[in-house]
Amino acid sequence: MANGLAFVIDKILLNQAFKRSATYAGLVGLLSILAITLSPWVNIWPRGITLLWVIISGVAFTTALWMFFSALSRGEASRVVPIISALIPMVTLLGTTIFLHERLALKEYIGFFLLIIATILLSSGKATQRLKKSAIIYSIISAILFAVMSVTIKTIYDDVGFLSGFVSTRVIAALTGLILITIIDPLAGKEIKNIFAPKKSAGKQKGMNPKTAAILAIVGQSLGGLGFVGVQLAISMGSAAIVNSLQVIQFALLVVIAFIMKSKAKTLLGESLEKSVIVVKSIALVLMALGLAFIVK
Repeated sequence: MANGLAFVIDKILLNQAFKRSATYAGLVGLLSILAITLSPWVNIWPRGITLLWVIISGVAFTTALWMFFSALSRGEASRVVPIISALIPMVTLLGTTIFLHERLALKEYIGFFLLIIATILLSSGKATQRLKKSAIIYSIISAILFAVMSVTIKTIYDDVGFLSGFVSTRVIAALTGLILITIIDPLAGKEIKNIFAPKKSAGKQKGMNPKTAAILAIVGQSLGGLGFVGVQLAISMGSAAIVNSLQVIQFALLVVIAFIMKSKAKTLLGESLEKSVIVVKSIALVLMALGLAFIVK
């Protein structure tokens, strides 16, 4: 639920406040440094090959967010988010099968097949509604990177425990975010500065007051952080692929919120509310839920 609400806020900010996808990804990455406050309770720090996994996981997380927000800024949230989240458990399960020696069962293949059908339905539509190729490409890259993060972080948790793995990967994610907004895309860093220390003319071009944008960013990342910690804790205790596949509720939440907001959904979320679109998305969500049920049970 927390992740679903965070995705809605993300979409609003990308439509109304942030011009650059790197801005929000960098901000999320920087906020990850808050996890370092838990370091006094860390008993063992990653070393050797585990440290390498920490670096890969942290870099993959922030980069995946960058790709995710790039996709989200180019397509409907209720299509982009399910596509990415349908691919993540599939790629994750492939990774855990190869590297962590998890085994695929027939029911999991059935579940994956249903997820693929749901993904196709969510990415289809009329010519004016169909996802751009760039959005699809960014979605696929994002899903792969999130899966890489999930597989590596599961290995880290198994080696050094949840707290050590969580804190160390968040530090790397923060450093990656810093590099993103200072070296890779300096304009993103300037945009963050304008949001939290606005000039008189800042924040008006996309129709949102900078103070409102800052508040939404804080609320969104608080919800996103809560959801992320819960997901990571679950991964540390179980299968990364299964945990990733259990987030179907956030897709339903996006559709429900878009329906409740009605006329405002198009302006704030960029969502189409035509009856045919709602029917297709509802069918896709049902198929996705069935697919996830096959994977879980």
